[in-house]
Amino acid sequence: MDKKILIIEDDRTLLETMKFKLQHKGYHVETAQDGWNALLFLERNKIDLIISDIMMPNISGLSLLSILNEFNFDKIPVIVISELKKTNTIRSAMRLGAYDFIVKPIDFEQLCITISFLLQKK
Repeated sequence: MDKKILIIEDDRTLLETMKFKLQHKGYHVETAQDGWNALLFLERNKIDLIISDIMMPNISGLSLLSILNEFNFDKIPVIVISELKKTNTIRSAMRLGAYDFIVKPIDFEQLCITISFLLQKK
């Protein structure tokens, strides 16, 4: 499997855990600890799917979604993860183009099913 996933998460432990688990499932995984570094990475690399936290330093997940739309990266499916369970945050993420919103702690099986579904559509 040569699908590339970019995980954007400022919690280093969660970032490394998700990276390890997704690599074990056969995905090629890149990481960034904030939206700014993710954008720099996206300028130079092709990615098939993005998993992004909402609450991050520099550029939040919602701002990142807006920027992705503005610069025609909106064809890349985005799964948003967050501890925020507020309806308006979820609604905003979905309105900005997120495919799914997964509340932390992450149900890894649910995440893998969503990833598999999105990558099969591409």
